[in-house]
Amino acid sequence: MTMKRLFLLAATVLAAIAANAQYAPGTLSIQPKLGTSIATLSNAPDVQFDHHVGSIKSNPNSGAFVGVELEYQATRWLGLTAALNYTGQGCAWENYKFTEDGVKFEGYNNKLDLGYINLPVVANFYVWKGLALKTGVQFGFLTNAHVVSSLKSDVKMGDTKIYTNVDTRTNIRKDCRKFDIAIPIGLSYEFKRHIVLDARYNIGLLTVNEEDDPDEPARNGVFQLTLGYKFKLKK
Repeated sequence: MTMKRLFLLAATVLAAIAANAQYAPGTLSIQPKLGTSIATLSNAPDVQFDHHVGSIKSNPNSGAFVGVELEYQATRWLGLTAALNYTGQGCAWENYKFTEDGVKFEGYNNKLDLGYINLPVVANFYVWKGLALKTGVQFGFLTNAHVVSSLKSDVKMGDTKIYTNVDTRTNIRKDCRKFDIAIPIGLSYEFKRHIVLDARYNIGLLTVNEEDDPDEPARNGVFQLTLGYKFKLKK
């Protein structure tokens, strides 16, 4: 087979895979979705330690995403969706190390784990075939809130080395706001077999703490990347 024929065959296969098969206007579909979230908190404080460490900076926290979405294809260019999902949110902090009295310490897995049941209501604007720009509003309900940390140490006593490891998990749900509102913005692409790749960012509007801090409001910011599959329910 010549190089030209190989190129044409490859182009045909790629076109068949990527070709859009967006549902017709008037269709109601359901889409199970799985993915991941990368979450931060605005103004998340650096954790202050004593002179051994100083302070450690906050980092994004990764979590799981699972949900289901209903979409009504109102027109060829507009789809209206309502969804229910669980999203892991919060933030994390850097690992750290220090030595005290000959004992080596290492802190890791330091994070604030927040879990929300979210109900986003979103408009999909199909600007080109299966490519949709999206925005709307999302209502969130806090399910869990834990501060998690791990500390391991090792010390040498003669010819013996002693290792210890301590994991802590503290429930702080009572100190957190139980309700959240966010504005999702993003885009998605629907492939030929109704496989949907969705990327969006949720901008939190309410503070996470039950008591607002006017100087350092901590609000959720969550990037989500999901893969879903649409099933037609009714036309």
